[in-house]
Amino acid sequence: METNDNAIDSMETTQDEAHELLSNLCENGFAGDAEELAVALGRDEEEIKDMLSGDEEIDEDLLMKIRGIAQEREIEIE
Repeated sequence: METNDNAIDSMETTQDEAHELLSNLCENGFAGDAEELAVALGRDEEEIKDMLSGDEEIDEDLLMKIRGIAQEREIEIE
């Protein structure tokens, strides 16, 4: 079995995939409002905006929160 050295979690999610999930959550669950998304994720709005633009990496903890919020609120992000 091959492993992805660029993966940020046990599901082998890459940064590109994580950024896409974050963007989908923002658009599909928060009508594109980065401020509301930041509050839901417990992060600073500027940090979330930087992640949405791809300027900042997403860590495993945030990725788990993204998936958890999507699941809890039944938001399609995949």
